[in-house]
Amino acid sequence: MWSPQRYRELGLEKGVDPEVVDRSAEAISDFLDSYATLPPILTLGHLAARTGIPYYKLRKIVVGQRTLEYQYFWIRKRSGGRRLISVPEPDLMHIQRWIAGHLLARQPVHRASAAFRPKASISKCARQHCEARWLIKLDISGFFGSISEIQVYRVFRRMGYAPLVAFELARLCTHAPANSKRYQQDSKWLVRKCESRKFYTQWGIGYLPQGAPSSPMLSNLIMVEADKKIAKLATNQGLTYTRYSDDITFSTTRGYDRERAKKIVRDTTAILRRMGLAVNDKKTRIIPPGGRKIVLGLLVDGSHPKLTRDFRDRLRQHLYYLQKFGPEAHQLERGFDTVSGLYRHVRGLIDFAKSIDANYAARVQKKFEAIKWSLDFSD
Repeated sequence: MWSPQRYRELGLEKGVDPEVVDRSAEAISDFLDSYATLPPILTLGHLAARTGIPYYKLRKIVVGQRTLEYQYFWIRKRSGGRRLISVPEPDLMHIQRWIAGHLLARQPVHRASAAFRPKASISKCARQHCEARWLIKLDISGFFGSISEIQVYRVFRRMGYAPLVAFELARLCTHAPANSKRYQQDSKWLVRKCESRKFYTQWGIGYLPQGAPSSPMLSNLIMVEADKKIAKLATNQGLTYTRYSDDITFSTTRGYDRERAKKIVRDTTAILRRMGLAVNDKKTRIIPPGGRKIVLGLLVDGSHPKLTRDFRDRLRQHLYYLQKFGPEAHQLERGFDTVSGLYRHVRGLIDFAKSIDANYAARVQKKFEAIKWSLDFSD
């Protein structure tokens, strides 16, 4: 519990200037009066004290390019291709988890946002589009990597944090890979440090890293206004709208037509473009009555979501060749970097199937467990 008296006592015990202690206590009280559910953060040093991470480490991250604070690797996408994952080093991971749990998790997101929130799932999102006659699907290209630290800064400002603190929080939640042209644009931050009148001067704007624990919640909060505008478009046309991270879906069980579908695509694309986001035209789909309706990899043409035949065939092939040739040979044939990477991939497919069809998943899991795996999860 916040106690101004106890705060002053501790400050004086540590030899802090009484005037500084009084001003800090007043600032904390003012913040709590307006934002009672959020922890006050007065300075970067205050954040260091609250999280247990040394100040010099936080300062180094905020001032630097942040490239060395992440490990980068590629993973296979379920839809094909590869995705770059950026994993923060332990101290940065800790601070991002603290920010996610104490700050971001307490902020409301739009009801159409179906990912990165309590009790959310692919199945629940897909279920909203079951028995659709018309289905319209869009994909945001490079979603996390297109959200800038300026947009992240605005999220923390809306929470009530001072400009300098909001800037520092934004820097802690973003990265700027040195080998990417996108992050080397001629852009500059200037934030005045009130006490010393010094400046943070940073060239290049960072973006959300995919792999940071704070990125999913931040993306939902940044998309709130866009979700409101897109949801209004959908309501006006009698459509159901959901967004699962970068996957946007509209559907209707009533009559519709292709011209109106094209218009909703254009209007949605315009809203996203104003945010600096782009739609992947190659993945835009308008599926009329009679077409195969798939949302987030699940069939929704019936009363409940179902696994697709393609998914079942892919999993069956993995299990067949694993049993026939062994994990090492199958790993090399399919181009996985390690056997443990192959194991995680197939296990992930089974876990996904379990959330949709438990009986089917139980059958394939028995076959999976019968395979003679020789694993080293340290590779």
